[in-house]
Amino acid sequence: MKQRIATFLLLSAAMANGDDSTIISYKNCDANSLPAENTSISTLNNGQFYKMCPGSHKHSNNDTFATLGQPKCGDGSNFAFYLTRPEQPPQQEEKPQKVLIELSGGGACWDKGTCALQSFFLKMPPLDFILGMSCSDVGKIADVSEGWDILCARTVGETDFTEYNTIVIPYCTQDVHLGDAAEVLYDGTTIQHVGGHNTYRTLQWVFDNFEDPSHIVLTGCSAGATPLPVFYHMIKEHYKARGRNVKVNIISDSPVYLTPRNFLENHFQFWNHETVMKSIGFDYDTHKEDVQYASAVLDYVLDGSDDTDGIGLVSHNDDAVSLMYYIAMGGDDDNKTSDDTQWWFEMNNSWSQTMNEHKNFDVFIINGSGHCSSGLYFANQQPDFEKWVSSIVASTSLIPVQHETVVMNTSVTMTAATDPTSATTEAYESRPVESPVSPMNNTFLSSGSETDTPSTATFKTSAGHHTLIATFLCLQLCLLLG
Repeated sequence: MKQRIATFLLLSAAMANGDDSTIISYKNCDANSLPAENTSISTLNNGQFYKMCPGSHKHSNNDTFATLGQPKCGDGSNFAFYLTRPEQPPQQEEKPQKVLIELSGGGACWDKGTCALQSFFLKMPPLDFILGMSCSDVGKIADVSEGWDILCARTVGETDFTEYNTIVIPYCTQDVHLGDAAEVLYDGTTIQHVGGHNTYRTLQWVFDNFEDPSHIVLTGCSAGATPLPVFYHMIKEHYKARGRNVKVNIISDSPVYLTPRNFLENHFQFWNHETVMKSIGFDYDTHKEDVQYASAVLDYVLDGSDDTDGIGLVSHNDDAVSLMYYIAMGGDDDNKTSDDTQWWFEMNNSWSQTMNEHKNFDVFIINGSGHCSSGLYFANQQPDFEKWVSSIVASTSLIPVQHETVVMNTSVTMTAATDPTSATTEAYESRPVESPVSPMNNTFLSSGSETDTPSTATFKTSAGHHTLIATFLCLQLCLLLG
């Protein structure tokens, strides 16, 4: 216990004062990466992606690693993040800079079997192809591809992300970016659950290079969306401690939100989120085995948030990936209802309560089947999404979110079960949802306007791609549960 308390005190001091007392080593960095702590953004060209490697940090007075000082991937290989300055520099040299941070997703693992299935995601994702390219270059590739996008090439609502310095944090630790557990042994297999190290060291680089940004947007998909409230709190507290009032927004796309009891009691401790969570002041000991853990984290962050910081969450009302993890983590152990019914019932109840208690939090539900991808790809296919996101991510306005998004019950034609592109909706008065058989559709209401017509889910994905995804998910689920 004394050692843990000392660790938390050291981390708090490091976050407040920087890691000036540590020795940094870059021996675990790829040859095509730049040493992060030794590279200032002012030395980098505009409109060009770079690969940055945060070094390992050891205390100068002994040979022990600093807290959250061992960035690496889950298989022990090298970690790096990617960044690019906007293609067009600000017209005024002294103008505060804007920052977009996107955390990648890619599942999770918590024992030998799940980590064996996710072994491909325990190493750096193959993103080196973007090195030297601009956001618009990558955006052109996305235009002729299917299923993904890059925000720094787009304007979403009123936010022109081409003006933002963009940092992409890859995911390779299977612990939703928050772990502080090196050398976890699963029946002879060693996994490095050190996602907290990777993200913390990336944020330290952001803090060093953006002393007074005007706007920071956090986004991520799935496992990259799950920890965003935690990093929002970390970022806000860093700048507040320096007298900076920085506007920070979140667009969390399909987070793995639910935490079943079986997972919390038997597996959660292997990731060791304790270090990061206690560093932001969260009462981890009280909530670590609470099935409402995710809601408790979100409530804690929202309680301390600025009312003008819009925090938004995006989800499909039929998400096979989230449901798969819900079941694999034991979410169906004590339920008498069907898994998909219980999953949606719990999600809806938690979000509805949070929306009622926090006026700067809102949810956008996509009426159809799907999960998420990079760059808010699927959400951007929805007609009402840009209206909604404009109320969340508004860098030029301090007007609070117009919290008039209404959750409605809808009836769905039978064709929606097999073909989500043909789903049609019929709106009724607002009331609690009882089953995902009656999906919900959040319809954005402009201030003082009539209700927009509920939109039909539309996707650019081909039928063959849907079949491939369904086959993969079925196989993975069978292996997990078999």
